[in-house]
Amino acid sequence: MKLAARAIVGIAAAALATTVATPAQAVPAQYNVLVVTCDVADAGTDARVEARLHGDITSPWFVLDHPAEEFERGSTDSFNFTMQDLGPIRSVDLAFDDHGDPWCIEQVIVRGPDGVSVHPYNNWLIRPYRKTFPLRLQAA
Repeated sequence: MKLAARAIVGIAAAALATTVATPAQAVPAQYNVLVVTCDVADAGTDARVEARLHGDITSPWFVLDHPAEEFERGSTDSFNFTMQDLGPIRSVDLAFDDHGDPWCIEQVIVRGPDGVSVHPYNNWLIRPYRKTFPLRLQAA
């Protein structure tokens, strides 16, 4: 009897500890990332581009890609993502595999539940930026 009572108490304690230690489920948030390519000759790229957002929490890396051609001269490309609420976005990391193809970025704009953040660059990427050492764009 004592052994059965100890087993029940042990199981109940383990269940309570699991319930208490489990963080609340994050509410999904919608993010819209706009990438503006400069309007100068040869500004576009066909390279693979990935991004990561930094707020109170940092997002995972995500690929900026859709069926249409993106990152063409003078274009604004829009990408939508659902992820946990990151808080106000303070910076954006870009990983860029140039494949010998430079790219001129005007700015990155992020719209999320905490408002809009603008991350200007107005310059050329002439070398690759890997995930280990990405290009970090601070909010203006």
